[in-house]
Amino acid sequence: MMQMQPVLEIFAPGGFRVTDTVTGTVFQPGCCSGLEEWRAWHEVTDGTGEGWFGHDPEAVAQRTDGIVRLLVDAEDGDSPVIELPVDELCRLLAGAEQNLRNFLRTAASWAEQQLPGQVAAVTAALARALDLGPAT
Repeated sequence: MMQMQPVLEIFAPGGFRVTDTVTGTVFQPGCCSGLEEWRAWHEVTDGTGEGWFGHDPEAVAQRTDGIVRLLVDAEDGDSPVIELPVDELCRLLAGAEQNLRNFLRTAASWAEQQLPGQVAAVTAALARALDLGPAT
């Protein structure tokens, strides 16, 4: 006899938001962008040099040489732009990844207390949703 097991799937709408603390300009993902796509930022720093982060607004990141330009809305000719060195974006990405991993560890501890029989399923679903490996 076959038995079906439910699979917990989680979607995390949104993504990374970048704020220029000098100008107040905010780059944030548009619709169609989820937190699970956070690794797309590495295409900007290490890959093709471009990343698309949804529309309404059309959030686009472009790398030219050692600078990353974050266009708040690429469809707007007068779009605000944040410019930062690639090294700075890499540092920010490493910190954000660590925050996601810390969250996964915290969620695993919570699940041990609240859902003792479901810890593995909950943490695996969260790891998939956040595009991370298992909690460490």
